[in-house]
Amino acid sequence: MNGFKRLAAALVIVFVISSMCIAQDEGGGESSGGGSDDTSEAPALRMLNKNYINEDLKESVEKGLKRLAELQDANGAFTKGGGSNVAIAVTSVSGLALLASGSTPDKGKYSANIRKAMDYLLSCQDMNSGFFTGTNDGSRIHGHGYATLFLAQLYGAVENENDKTRLKNALQLAVKCISKGQTPFGGWGYMPTDLTWDEGSTTVCCIQALRAASDAGITVDVKTIQNAIEYMYKIAEKRVFMHDGEEHVGYTFKYSLSSGWNSNSYALCAAAITTLNGIGVYSEGASWKEHDIGKVYKGGLRWLRYKFDDFIGRRKSGQGSLDVSHFYYAHFYACQAMWNAPEEVYFDEYYPKMRDLLIEEQKRNPTNTGGWPSQSYGEAYTTSYALMILQVPYQLLPLFAK
Repeated sequence: MNGFKRLAAALVIVFVISSMCIAQDEGGGESSGGGSDDTSEAPALRMLNKNYINEDLKESVEKGLKRLAELQDANGAFTKGGGSNVAIAVTSVSGLALLASGSTPDKGKYSANIRKAMDYLLSCQDMNSGFFTGTNDGSRIHGHGYATLFLAQLYGAVENENDKTRLKNALQLAVKCISKGQTPFGGWGYMPTDLTWDEGSTTVCCIQALRAASDAGITVDVKTIQNAIEYMYKIAEKRVFMHDGEEHVGYTFKYSLSSGWNSNSYALCAAAITTLNGIGVYSEGASWKEHDIGKVYKGGLRWLRYKFDDFIGRRKSGQGSLDVSHFYYAHFYACQAMWNAPEEVYFDEYYPKMRDLLIEEQKRNPTNTGGWPSQSYGEAYTTSYALMILQVPYQLLPLFAK
């Protein structure tokens, strides 16, 4: 009997991540990536043993964090290096990058920066709608999702009861805003008031925010997650491709269900796989109603794995196609997808190449600041994404915990 059917009657309105809406068929495999019960095989120790955390990485991260802190404004936003038009989004991902170093609002080298970012974001929330917005800020639902994610990751780290109350109230409002903004398609658009358009990059921000809020103890309506599961299944498209002379079957994902367009984008596929992780899909055995969602998940992972070298090659050659121009964004999600994959070979193949490329790009930054070359959203945007990718094996951010 399908595990979901046994669980469905018990689900009321609380989004329980540990069991989730997605369950495995009996004998369908492990839901969290497997691994030995031997404590010496703990994920963090495996990463250390494989030398993923080497001296070059430590030096790169230290320089990057120092530079990121320098990009914070007096008001708590991270816009000194650009990105003032999307301050909410950039501040949120910058806060996440600093939080991933092990600092909290109360302790650590970057505690003051994290607290200022927290206060800034809380000041940007509309207390009626719950939406994180601001004067002339163009972050839209991306910013709202990232702000909710950052504040939810903070929630368990704050020590002051007043801070806990502020964060809890903000998160409850933010979650309601996300749920109300879900389109009839099951995804999300750019604004929570526009229910006629959905898009993959906005959907991943909302799902990761809901997952983090639920993990922090905030109630999330299960129906919202059920609709998202249906959405992810509908935007998946089977792809037959060649790799090393062999034919493989994988999945890519539409840009949006309402448009029907599929660009075969590495960035959107990475975002989709991370969305599936966010709603509880971690293995090929997962199912939802009549949908074999686990097959879609595994096929998407397979496509990402075999397209990685092509993506990196195009990046190095300067090709500016859609997914390559969103390089840092794409790999923020791709790195999480590979980290959460049920077989370690995915991360084994991916991370050393990605780590070394990011370190190389940091060293080649013509400004020689310790950050990464600025793109359209500023230096804090690129630097924070790069730092989060590099710090995944540290597992100090709840988002990256196995």
